[in-house]
Amino acid sequence: MRSLLLLTVCLLPITSSAEDKLSLNTGLEYTSGNYGATTDTDIWSLPIGLKYQTGPLTFRLGTSWLRITGPGGVTPEGEPIGSPGARSTEHGMGDITTSLTWTLLDTEKSPFGLDVGGKVKFGTADEKKYLGTGKNDYALHTEIFKHINAWYPFFKLGYNWKGDPTGINYNNVWFGSTGTNYRFSKTYSAGAYYDWREKLTPTGNRISEATVYFNTRLNESNKLNIYLIKGFSDASPDWGAGLSLSHRF
Repeated sequence: MRSLLLLTVCLLPITSSAEDKLSLNTGLEYTSGNYGATTDTDIWSLPIGLKYQTGPLTFRLGTSWLRITGPGGVTPEGEPIGSPGARSTEHGMGDITTSLTWTLLDTEKSPFGLDVGGKVKFGTADEKKYLGTGKNDYALHTEIFKHINAWYPFFKLGYNWKGDPTGINYNNVWFGSTGTNYRFSKTYSAGAYYDWREKLTPTGNRISEATVYFNTRLNESNKLNIYLIKGFSDASPDWGAGLSLSHRF
């Protein structure tokens, strides 16, 4: 689901325009990593999502189709779930996620922007296939951002209440992101950001990964984003790549 999450930080501008906006997002992503096992887990993801913005409120709804080849024991989000076994391939629909974000401060009217929001992940993915934990998660977050000429730095901090899969007791965890976007023109922009999350279990690992991307506006209604991922822990993929498309109606 990184390709959908990417759209929330790099498709600019971010303002609280009074005009209602509906957009459809999709893409394709590949990641690979060993997640602490002796063999790699390779994940293909085909996400799809809707975003609706009205005034300062933004609503998002998303899911994905997944194909995972590996020894099991980890979900596509880097969550430990059981022990690795024989290498096999599983596929199916991922979790359904929904979020609501409220822009309290707008960069068009204030020195900096401020968002607050909440997210629910419904545990609809098949736990037995390691496509998800099978449990609901709940999160709250806040984000500070600012336009400095062509630059757009941001910092996001949140807290996640995790549902416990069968036989595992997850910690509730803090998570965050920080990075910047640079706009070369009305058509092109690029940027990078770093994601982290605390350990879910005492013997687990924290998420630690960086993403770099290039974004282009194809026309007034469509945007394309290409990105690369580099992981720095066993809870993150070793590397990944993807593209995302956004169409505004």
